[in-house]
Amino acid sequence: MIGKSYAKIDGAENGFGIDGMYVNDGATRPSMAILAGEDMEWQICNGDGSCLSGRLAATSDPNSFDLLDDDGADCGSVHLSYASRDGMDGILYVSHETGDFKMRRTNRVPAFIEE
Repeated sequence: MIGKSYAKIDGAENGFGIDGMYVNDGATRPSMAILAGEDMEWQICNGDGSCLSGRLAATSDPNSFDLLDDDGADCGSVHLSYASRDGMDGILYVSHETGDFKMRRTNRVPAFIEE
């Protein structure tokens, strides 16, 4: 129990792993892939198959990131909450120029669509 509590505190202070696939349960079912490695990549794909992508920019909150489009312009933000340290769980709150979404993590490994 103490280990789990410490992991939550550590994740809140230092950031939970944000890498993974996230899916919205709504009617439009957009999905989001995030790879916070060296390139800090993200991609949102809508139900119609269209995708937008760009880079993440760190903020003062280790669980919040600004979304930058491929030209480097700010186009939204994401915040990871209710995450487990092992990366299996998490709720991602997305505010993007295409809309606001609440997404749940479905996989620790992101899958990007090549266009």
